[in-house]
This record gives sequence, C-alpha cells and structure tokens, in this order.
Amino acid sequence: MATPLGLPISEKLTKNNLQLWKLQVLPAIRGAQLEGYLDGSVAPPAKEVDVKVGDKTVKGVNPEYSRWVALDQQVLSYLRTTMTRDVMLQVSTAKTSAELWAAVEEIFSSQTRARSINTRIALATLKKGNLSATDYVGKMKTLADEMAAAGKPISDEELVGYILIISLDAEYNPLVSAVLTKVEPIGYSVNS
Repeated sequence: MATPLGLPISEKLTKNNLQLWKLQVLPAIRGAQLEGYLDGSVAPPAKEVDVKVGDKTVKGVNPEYSRWVALDQQVLSYLRTTMTRDVMLQVSTAKTSAELWAAVEEIFSSQTRARSINTRIALATLKKGNLSATDYVGKMKTLADEMAAAGKPISDEELVGYILIISLDAEYNPLVSAVLTKVEPIGYSVNS
C-alpha cells in the first residue's frame, strides 16, 4: 500500500506489533525530516502575526502556521494509513501527529511490557522434552526474536544461558559444564 510519504507498509499497527510497526514508520518519518512532529519538538507557530496594512497593524494569518499544519496533517494521515481499523478507532480523537503518537505509546506500552514478560517466562520454562535439538533451539530463538520485537532484545550469551542452563535436562549436564568452563563468550549462530 502506498502512503502519503510514498513508502509501502507491510504490517499495519495492531495491539500486538508496536515495535515492528515503529520499525516501518519511523525511518519514513525521519527520512522526510518530520520526526519533530511526533515528539512535539516542532511546535506550532502562532496562528496569527501582526501585518502592516497602510498605517495600521492588524492580525493576519501566519503562513508558517499554515505550513506547520500541512506537514503535521501529512504525518497524521500517514500514521493513520498504517493502522488497523480497530487501532484507528482507539486514537480517533487525536488532532495532531504528536497527540496520535502519544496515544499510541500510552495504549500499547503496557501491552508490550506484558508481552515481553510473558515471553521471558516462556524462555525460562520451555523444556527440550521430546523436541529435536534443532526444533528446541529454533523455538528458543523464536522467543528471543519476540523479545527483540517487543523492544527488549536479549544478548546471544543470555539466549545460550536459557538454552543450556535453564532448559536442558540432566542428561546434558556434561555439555553444560564444558560450556560453563569456557573463557570466551558463547554466541548463538545458525549454520545455513
């Protein structure tokens, strides 16, 4: 889908994908040099300015305000086109892009926190059980990717800790002991 800023968005904002959505919309807004409209650092200028008409000074429309409104509304429109209908309804009262951005942050930040906590619990409680080593490590990596998508990435070393120390059965104790005695940090990698 094309947007007013000209960039396609593949993932509309839902209640579960705030960080992925931000990964798409922020570069477009930053690339257009319009991020200040989101955080409020580009404040609206005065609506009216003093204009000299003959000998008198009267209030007139500030062209800078009109320009600010036009750019702000472009950002607002762009953001709305990247949201699902349900999300748009939740933020429908926002009149500026900064209001919309703040509403999105407020609404979805607690859901993102809950998601990262639940994913960390899953990392700590997933057992290999009957899974093959490849399937088990793949599931752990998927959980680590979910943490990153929630804005709470874990390091490769922490992932290895979850995999080796927390989740493996006692039959893997010799492997865990060998890994723990290594001096060099252990990273996670997938061989293609």
